[in-house]
Amino acid sequence: MNLPNSTTSELLGKNNEKARKAAENIINNADIEAWQCLMENTDVLFSYIKEKAGQRLAQAINKDNLENVFNLFKKHEGDWDDYIAEALSNFASPELNNKMIEILKNGTVEEQTYAARYFCHVNEPEAAESLFEASKKYYLPLRNNAAQALGNLEHKESYEFYLNTLKSDDEWEKIEAAQFLANYGNQEATIAILEAMSSSGMAELIAGEIAMLTDIHTLFSAKDEKTKLLALEALDNIITGIPEIWPMGVILDFKIFECMEILINLVKKDTEDAEDTEDSLDGKYAQLLIKSRQKFSMFMENSQYTYDEERDILAELDEIYHLLIYEEEDFWDKQIHNLYKELNTNDTKRKLAALTVINELGLEDSAPYLIRVALKQDENESVVCEAISALAKIGKTGQIDKNMLLSRIKDPNLQAFVQDKLAKV
Repeated sequence: MNLPNSTTSELLGKNNEKARKAAENIINNADIEAWQCLMENTDVLFSYIKEKAGQRLAQAINKDNLENVFNLFKKHEGDWDDYIAEALSNFASPELNNKMIEILKNGTVEEQTYAARYFCHVNEPEAAESLFEASKKYYLPLRNNAAQALGNLEHKESYEFYLNTLKSDDEWEKIEAAQFLANYGNQEATIAILEAMSSSGMAELIAGEIAMLTDIHTLFSAKDEKTKLLALEALDNIITGIPEIWPMGVILDFKIFECMEILINLVKKDTEDAEDTEDSLDGKYAQLLIKSRQKFSMFMENSQYTYDEERDILAELDEIYHLLIYEEEDFWDKQIHNLYKELNTNDTKRKLAALTVINELGLEDSAPYLIRVALKQDENESVVCEAISALAKIGKTGQIDKNMLLSRIKDPNLQAFVQDKLAKV
């Protein structure tokens, strides 16, 4: 690679011997300039290049140059700290552990982040108090490393603290608690995080933390219907958040293909076992599948979403796309039917999710279902507004008594929204 620093360029280059010597030069001489150049260009490197460079740097660390490594702690990027920390852990000793604890207490946040990562590889109970304090700092990589180290130690005080913080009225505190618990790694926290997600205004962020902690598709068959529904809601939030909140790469991390495959199988099983009363979640399955097909088709048809993605992500995206589009047309007709059934649920959140999909697709035959929702006497005002929005999109508001409808909506903002939609028809 052609970077401003020649040592960094050689470290990332194809010549193995030059790369090895570059790594040794960075470690043996604490070459801060080369290290900073590497940090500054991390985002433009493919993962396989970073992996090779990280391994070379780790191999260059030995008992004679440990002190030099600490000078590199001044600059931090999350893609590199584990290579350095794991290499240092090979020389773990009471003296090195004490030095890392001291850094945790008094170092800069960048230095503390390396030290916390070190304790992800070295279980040192004496570090627990300092790790707990580090978990409360503003720097996310430090918090995540501290959480993982505390999870390895099974530190109960921090676990209980963040479980309780999930109940906070402060959205950011709630998100930070979910992040900690996901990195801590105790799957018993899953239900508590799901419940926090369900009441959060930033549900997409918390949903991703759940998917980092556990494979959410394993909860689709939970015996407790509340847990099953929360898991489906988490997937819904994740699909909403890609790629604006979560990068495209999470389709691998969050096992989206497996989620789609299981949903399709659940739908087909319900069809085969159909009785007079159908699964109450059929409509939710349909809403998720239709939404996913629409979104992944958009990704595949617009190169702006994929032009700089790595090959493994593109391959997974292709797998998900083809899994969805290869289903027969009658399968999707059935999903549209079930989507309309979802408008009969008493769950406002589910109903709004279904209406959003109907609105985005502009389904003309949805008009009777939408009118029924809009005219329902005790319907939630937000639901009525979304139904009117969908009706306006397909030009089917003529059967609505506009004055009566507006008189039922008490929220002035929602009333103005509906009035605007009706005026445009």
